Amino acid sequence: MTNINNDTLIKSAKIKVSQGKTDVNKGLVFSIQSYSVHDGPGMRTTVFMNGCPLKCGWCCNPEGLHHKQIMLHSNVKCKTCGACIEACPKGAVDLLDEKLRFDRSKCDECSTMECADVCLNEGISIAGIEYSIDELMSRFQRERHFWGAKGGVTFSGGEPLAQKEFILPLLKKCKDAYINTCVETTGCVDSDYFLEVLRYIDWVFMDLKHMDLQKHKELTGVDNHLILKNIKLLAQTPWWNGFIVPRIPIIPGCNDDVNNLRATAKFVKDIGLEVINILPFHRLGESKYRQLGREYSFIEQNSPSAEHMNNLKEIIQSEGIICFVGHDTPF
Repeated sequence: MTNINNDTLIKSAKIKVSQGKTDVNKGLVFSIQSYSVHDGPGMRTTVFMNGCPLKCGWCCNPEGLHHKQIMLHSNVKCKTCGACIEACPKGAVDLLDEKLRFDRSKCDECSTMECADVCLNEGISIAGIEYSIDELMSRFQRERHFWGAKGGVTFSGGEPLAQKEFILPLLKKCKDAYINTCVETTGCVDSDYFLEVLRYIDWVFMDLKHMDLQKHKELTGVDNHLILKNIKLLAQTPWWNGFIVPRIPIIPGCNDDVNNLRATAKFVKDIGLEVINILPFHRLGESKYRQLGREYSFIEQNSPSAEHMNNLKEIIQSEGIICFVGHDTPF
């Protein structure tokens, strides 16, 4: 689930969620990317939704892991004017060696974010905007003539299925409007709900980060029991005629060993699927961790080489599975 363009990290006070809680009739979205060519077939509008049950240390969208709005501070844009120090009612901001410091234990619990109101240089931004279904549908209708015959809307995150009360009626609206829908999901949701929501989805990218239960838990904070159960259910559900693409984010030293790749390929083949997409690790989200005041544990991790990715592709294909590397797919 990639997102480089953060065009909706807006600091305006107009977007604040009342009392820090999301209206169940609205969804919390931290970015919307138009003209996307990497998140499903054709040209697409990709909606990145807040909230995720996993806590992957390499996540490139750490601002989307939260089920609420979160504040980001950019040292690059900040002019150190000090307006946020005076505006903060919690005393969470101070100045040391001509640099602003934020007490994140207070900032992360803040629901009013007065600091963003007074920042005139976009040094402080808020990730997470409430949208109604009608607001998103209006945007989709405006952009659909750019999608082409194969395009549509992709819901990503975070975990787009985490906001159950919002995403389900939104997907129904998309289906009624003949909009092609795709989700990029962890699959770590209730199985009955998973099958219900898939009635309104045409295309699924689903992560299989590791086949070993304990190793998966070490890497993501949860085991893979529910994830494997759900992708198997989906693959073997006779009434669903959508397309499923299992994805493996390749994290060198974590899940790129031969045994894991062979086990994943065999599992995918056994449940009746034919394709795996492997995505190379990258550090494009590194700056977001700094803006969130958090340590990025993969700062020293390099991206796997093209040669290594091709070797992994050959291992997977030796198990009788078609394998695509990165976003270079025929979709």
